[in-house]
Amino acid sequence: MTHPTLNDPRDTVAEHLKALKAYVKKNLVHGEELTEAEKADKSTRLVEFVAIGDSFRLTEKEMVQLIFRDMLREPKQCGCPSCRARINETKSA
Repeated sequence: MTHPTLNDPRDTVAEHLKALKAYVKKNLVHGEELTEAEKADKSTRLVEFVAIGDSFRLTEKEMVQLIFRDMLREPKQCGCPSCRARINETKSA
């Protein structure tokens, strides 16, 4: 899944993170099954992500945190009129 146009491992990690987060959101948040192609892509990206993470000396915990960061957390709301309006907009959408 590595793309020849991406030379910097950080760019590759960013691309893998974006795709892995999309798969997590689709499956865990929205409850949708991944297609066989998505499952294969996820597996390939995960292997490359872990290999690059190891080369950056990231722990498994840090890699998991990168993938799941802010995934299941509700955005903080301060209670001001703007925040309350945004809450009402999302509820009615």
